[in-house]
Amino acid sequence: MPTLFPRILGGIPVIFLLLWSLAGCTDPVDPEFSYREGLVYIDAFASNDPGASYVQVFESGESFGRQTNEFLEGADVRFIRSPDGREVVLFESGDRYLPPADFAVRIGEQWQLRVELADGRRYFSTAESPVAPVPIREVSVSYDPQLVFAEDYDREVPGHRLSVTFSDPAGEENYYFWQFRSYEQLVYCHICYNYSVYRDGECFTPDPDRPGPPLKEYYTYSCEDACWQIRYNDRVEVYSDEFSDGTTTTGLPVADILLYQKRNVLVKLQQYTLGRDAYRYYKTLKDLVDNNSGFNAPLPAALLGNLYNPDNPDEYVLGRFTAAAQVSRDVFIERIGLEEAQLEDRIVGQAEEYGSVPPPVTSSAPCLSGPYRTAVEPEGWPE
Repeated sequence: MPTLFPRILGGIPVIFLLLWSLAGCTDPVDPEFSYREGLVYIDAFASNDPGASYVQVFESGESFGRQTNEFLEGADVRFIRSPDGREVVLFESGDRYLPPADFAVRIGEQWQLRVELADGRRYFSTAESPVAPVPIREVSVSYDPQLVFAEDYDREVPGHRLSVTFSDPAGEENYYFWQFRSYEQLVYCHICYNYSVYRDGECFTPDPDRPGPPLKEYYTYSCEDACWQIRYNDRVEVYSDEFSDGTTTTGLPVADILLYQKRNVLVKLQQYTLGRDAYRYYKTLKDLVDNNSGFNAPLPAALLGNLYNPDNPDEYVLGRFTAAAQVSRDVFIERIGLEEAQLEDRIVGQAEEYGSVPPPVTSSAPCLSGPYRTAVEPEGWPE
């Protein structure tokens, strides 16, 4: 799941530094906010689902008068289990740090996060322990040509909505959190624009004065092997059983799958059970995103999660490390016959032709697996 912090903070002219003030006594009052760049925020999640754990580390900055949110490369990132001290080293992949593919936490284990930046700054978390998740009884899917208003397109856009039914255990506090990953099979694994061609793993622009026919504006390269594009939820969906303890919740909307493409899509829907502090944190994120209050208002103290700098206790670190367990359902959605136009531009295949491009003529590209693409057929994909 890509972090939502850049989305929340991206519209604020400068980042807020949270400063605690004391009102002449030992009881802290609500934080006051002052402006500052160089604020570190960490989005970290350890799951019992292999492939769902990740860490992202960002720092606020400014470039050419505009606020930026820079991913911090070269960090040493580790999950640490208590009390045996087992360490799991995460590796850098794109804009995140990932554990080994088979890593998964277990219910009842205690885990902590430790991050050491390239410049020596260190950030630790308090311990997190996953609790048993509540099973999903049913997932329903509905299609709406005007599913939701999308700011990126400045209009209502089509898509499918996933809703869940579950029975809440009575006599205990339960806090729910949903994520999803969707898989669409790719036709092209690489596209080169601006009259360039694919050579040695990248787009290369030949000499425009070379002899021969002119190059085309773009070229498409089919996947050498089966390849799937991965998308993630960009909204926070949480729920508390405060007013529904012990009852069955029916048809609760938890995921919107927009019609980016008309290719069929497999959705892996995950239902997590959180602790109270984690719920408060994600509920705050949800309110900021849904109400756009993050663009005009100070950041609330709840965004100070369970992270700290052991060498500088006065530094406040935005973000959170969460360890949680989930149950999942796979939902396959057929979209080829839908009437509405897809949101992303439709790419018409345009292959290299012998004699019109510098040799060797290339027609395909490999599937480069990472957070947003995989060459491994997802479980639940139909034969």
